[in-house]
Amino acid sequence: LIKIKMADDTSISSTLSSASVLSFEFNAQDIHSTSPEKIILCIDLANDVQTTKVKSIDKGDIPLLTVWKNAMELFVFNKSQLNKNHEFGLVVLTDQANWFCDFNNNPELVCEAISSLEAVEDSYQSFDTASLFSLVYENSPPPSQSNLQIPPPYIVRVILLYGRSHCLPIYKGDVEAHGELMASPYFFMDVLYSHDPPSGHNLCQSIFDILSEIYPKPKALVLDWSVNLVKLFNCFAKLLAHPLQRPLQSLMDNRLVTS
Repeated sequence: LIKIKMADDTSISSTLSSASVLSFEFNAQDIHSTSPEKIILCIDLANDVQTTKVKSIDKGDIPLLTVWKNAMELFVFNKSQLNKNHEFGLVVLTDQANWFCDFNNNPELVCEAISSLEAVEDSYQSFDTASLFSLVYENSPPPSQSNLQIPPPYIVRVILLYGRSHCLPIYKGDVEAHGELMASPYFFMDVLYSHDPPSGHNLCQSIFDILSEIYPKPKALVLDWSVNLVKLFNCFAKLLAHPLQRPLQSLMDNRLVTS
């Protein structure tokens, strides 16, 4: 069942007979399929993403960063197939956010940049999340359009890939940039947290709790993943959906059902 809430508060309900069924509610002005995305892939390069291993049946233990890069390249190509006007920029994370690659809608060039990424030798004690918001606002502020009934020329979406199990994100810095982005209806942020199995020897749960609050809006996707190769690619499949069209994460039902 899909329930669509129209501008005059009336609703339309219809039943889908497909293999995958979703149940959700959204506003009519959210259906802007023509609005391209400026997607900023923010990739953690701390040493953790090299030392954390993912088990593969064919290739043994694979570094987390290698798996991320394969999944990101597939994501970029698939997203470009949905809309060739989508653009991708890259940010790398050390103790702060650093701009790595300008926006481009050529998936081959974007994937070349992704392929060139290498982890650093340092395992940082902190990561400043404020530096990420400042960098995004400086390089790609969302459109200032006020009429929500008209599709925006583009939206800005940050996809944060965080791979540390012992380093708590902290916030210190530019409050103004964060406030401007949070106030925009055309800025979105998704988080994919990849980590070691949670235990008393790491901070995975505390880190996940902080990342869950970094963008406290219902449209966010906050996904966590621990060394399961299939689940990681499932997470990237969920990220393909346009933020203005997908349901809230709490209402998503990705199970296959039989008629």
